[in-house]
Amino acid sequence: MAIGVAISLYTAVLVLLGRVKRIPRLDVYHTGGGQLSAWAVFLLVLTLWSASSIVVQIDTAYTAGVSAVWYGVSVALMSVLVAWLVPWFRARDYISNSALLGRVFGSRVRWVSGAVIGLTFPIFALSNALAAAVYFRLAFHWGLGWSLVVTGAVLAVVIQFGGMLSLVRTQWLNMAWLGLGLALATWKLWPRGGMVHSVPSAFYHPLGIGHGLVWVWFGMNTLNVFSAQAEIQAVVGAKNIRHGQRAVWASTVVLLGVIGLATWIGMRTRLVVGKPELDGLAAFAMVMLAHSGMWFRVLMALSMWALALSWCGPLLLSGAVSMSQDVWRLPERTRAAKWALLLEVVLMVAYASWRPAEVAWWRVFGLTLRNAAVVGPTLALMVWPELPESVVLSSMVAGVLVGLGANAVTGFSPTVFLWGINPMWLAASTAFGVLAISRLVLSRRWGCLLGAVLVGGLVTETVMRVPGWAVNRGVLLLVEALLLVVWSWVMTRTSRGAGISSIEGQPT
Repeated sequence: MAIGVAISLYTAVLVLLGRVKRIPRLDVYHTGGGQLSAWAVFLLVLTLWSASSIVVQIDTAYTAGVSAVWYGVSVALMSVLVAWLVPWFRARDYISNSALLGRVFGSRVRWVSGAVIGLTFPIFALSNALAAAVYFRLAFHWGLGWSLVVTGAVLAVVIQFGGMLSLVRTQWLNMAWLGLGLALATWKLWPRGGMVHSVPSAFYHPLGIGHGLVWVWFGMNTLNVFSAQAEIQAVVGAKNIRHGQRAVWASTVVLLGVIGLATWIGMRTRLVVGKPELDGLAAFAMVMLAHSGMWFRVLMALSMWALALSWCGPLLLSGAVSMSQDVWRLPERTRAAKWALLLEVVLMVAYASWRPAEVAWWRVFGLTLRNAAVVGPTLALMVWPELPESVVLSSMVAGVLVGLGANAVTGFSPTVFLWGINPMWLAASTAFGVLAISRLVLSRRWGCLLGAVLVGGLVTETVMRVPGWAVNRGVLLLVEALLLVVWSWVMTRTSRGAGISSIEGQPT
């Protein structure tokens, strides 16, 4: 009863805060339309990545220990790099990656990239929605489906009024509750001289989780720089782009503190529970609920609720922008965005209901699609904006087919991969490779092409054959593909449209 009343009141406050009487322009709904203060950008970016990192840090630190902190560091680095690129996006009237790609490469690229963004962003939103659902199931016996439906419905109601402006008005409250939740968890887990369980020595080693996985995290989040649409939309909406960048840098400093604290909470949870086979988030919920009064349970429930809303909201809105503007392209665009937001909610619930115990598989699936259909074309836009639509579209299709094909060979397993390479690396490497080779062909650099094929083949064979490199094969292949892009750019830089020359440059 108490939790129902608390969540109802919290939701009512969010709805009131999120109400916007009138949206003057469509870009205001999507990105804030250049009306966001530095403080608003600070809160939007800090809340977005704090909510994401808290879940991952607690879960990973429970299993791996202190080395889990590297995931958070890779996220912080990504956020800073995104801020560095934002002036380039702002100069091109950025609304979404798919809209930008469509303006340069054509309607088919716009449609495919918009569909991929719209279909995959609900996948990335799943982690926090399921984390809250785990707590509610253990604390109040709520079903998974019920928790997801309620979360999605509240987001649809809160955001549909004003889009980005509604997020600005509500995220500060969600961030406050995230902070309260961290404080309560710290108080609950603070050492008081009780018994703790033993852990392996690797638990306290900076690279205990394995250097291979650390490289994967940094590689994955480096690719995210080109497709972090939710953060880009928040920062390009700043009144002053320089102030917006500084707001991101300031948020990163605070974010690092959040990451460190969440990592400590995950480690303390493991020491208290001592069951490595448990899911880290389930173990955390068990500790928070053990011997706790109703007031503590309710406050933690609201914090978990805020954890879900503050991450899912920006992602679902961002996915709805691409789906409505770049896939549907209806005349009533603001209304279309609101309907697309409902579709994003339905997709999130459907994904979780289909394979609820396999969030890891969903993430692999989503990253495979996005790396091929969004990251590759965005990189091409920066270096070769004059590429034909057919080439860019071919790279997208090739990357998706290779990635999904590799995943299908292993029965769409979330942990077992073809040649030990995560399909998301294969998808990205294929897309980059097709773009680079096509550039050399179109520029008639036949000698460079032959050299690239011979050297690339030799390097690939070496990577696949050396046993000690097995754990890093995916990242090494990605680096090889990126070096091929650099080689192609250097060899064709005198051709028409040499690509990006300055982050401050004017639109192409």
